[in-house]
Amino acid sequence: MADWSMEEALRMALRLEAENFAEYEKSAAEATNPGVKSMFLFLADEERNHLKLIKDKMEQFNVKP
Repeated sequence: MADWSMEEALRMALRLEAENFAEYEKSAAEATNPGVKSMFLFLADEERNHLKLIKDKMEQFNVKP
């Protein structure tokens, strides 16, 4: 298992959540099926919440993005 620092782990988590958020938002915008669009919007909102949690932890541990 990799020996991650707190900074590395938080930065990686932030990057991955931001990528997922962008992909879900893009997919929601492109979706024509209302159910599929709704699902992607839900997933994007979940990622938005994750981003906030990670940013809060970064602030708590004084980690710059």
